[in-house]
Amino acid sequence: MFDEVDLTVESGEVVVLLGPNGAGKSVLASCLAGGLTPSDGTIQVSDRAPASKPGVTSFLLQDALCLDRLTGRENIAFYRRLNPLFTDKWRSLVETFGIDDQLDDKVEQYSGGMRRKLELTISLSIEAPLYILDEPTAALDLTTMNEVHHQLSILRDRGKAVLMTTHLPMDADIADRIVFMTDSGVVTTGTPEDITAGVPRVVETTLQSSEAIADNVIDERLFRGEGVVRGFLDSETDPAAIDEITDARVTDPSYADVFNYYAHLEGAGSGSR
Repeated sequence: MFDEVDLTVESGEVVVLLGPNGAGKSVLASCLAGGLTPSDGTIQVSDRAPASKPGVTSFLLQDALCLDRLTGRENIAFYRRLNPLFTDKWRSLVETFGIDDQLDDKVEQYSGGMRRKLELTISLSIEAPLYILDEPTAALDLTTMNEVHHQLSILRDRGKAVLMTTHLPMDADIADRIVFMTDSGVVTTGTPEDITAGVPRVVETTLQSSEAIADNVIDERLFRGEGVVRGFLDSETDPAAIDEITDARVTDPSYADVFNYYAHLEGAGSGSR
């Protein structure tokens, strides 16, 4: 699916593997956790293969951790028996994530967000040097997403290594380093500041005025937002010329812009700059 992926996650670092759906993020995460074996190359966690013994990694894979026929409490008990490095941290996490009152309900009755909170509770209760979390904030509201980021920052402060995959630009907030991946492989990597600095400035206007800026943005590609369209300023366009267009302005890129640029322009091999 992908070639020449060279990725290192250091202790005390949160690396966010960012990219669109279908880019292979989950497959790569499964390889790193030992669930899949790559056809070529090597993977090591603390000088050992990731699946060599329990406790080398704690792994959260999308919708694959919890057993529907069991209650939340029974799921926790199952993984506690399965993994000798499972800790009592789950007791505080179920309260933090607000699922302590639903632990005696079967998981098949859970919403997508509740299931994700239970999966996070289980994964974060295991003591491991490396945490591999596949789409941990999927189906979560903004408040819970921020709480997940806080929990990951605690792991980082404790010297743990964290790799999380996501297609949500807001997850870049927690990153020490971003690895942006498309179906062509790794497009770019660096600190959030470095990644953002590599993105051209953005032209924004109203939906009604979108045609007026099409010739001034890279590949004439526009991205819809809430009542606006945005595109990336072509290198041949003077930003001052945009001021003469009604309702148009030049602004710095947001994380959503960063995602669109690397997913749909840089990652797609666009030739116009």
